Amino acid sequence: MLRISKKSEYGIMALKHLLNQPAGTFGRAKEIADIYSIPSEALAKILQTLARKGILKSIQGARGGYVLAKSGDNIKLSEIIECIEGPVGIVDCVTSEPCGCVQIDNCTISDPFRVIQEQFMIFLSRISLLDINNEMEMRQVSWQ
Repeated sequence: MLRISKKSEYGIMALKHLLNQPAGTFGRAKEIADIYSIPSEALAKILQTLARKGILKSIQGARGGYVLAKSGDNIKLSEIIECIEGPVGIVDCVTSEPCGCVQIDNCTISDPFRVIQEQFMIFLSRISLLDINNEMEMRQVSWQ
């Protein structure tokens, strides 16, 4: 089954939470974890990763925490997932060269799956954090 990991789910939930905070408010990993019943250590690592990749800003100190580094419409689902998961691939041969597949000389699906992979990533890159936050916007996202 093709699915994103719990880590990505947690990251998206935390980013959506931060998107909905009043301006000037910093989200703390422990508070967000408690609100959504996410393991706090796992969320802290995810938020640190998102901060290192430039999706979040990390503010140190007693009043610090995390805040979005850019607007919600400029944070794409593809970017979030790749920051947390690494390269997204629906089959190994589209993300790794050489893929190590024992079928490499007889493979009949790698080329079609490269096209599918490309279209899938284009689709994910059209969905912003703001879209995820707004159910009506999500209904308007298309494959085209």
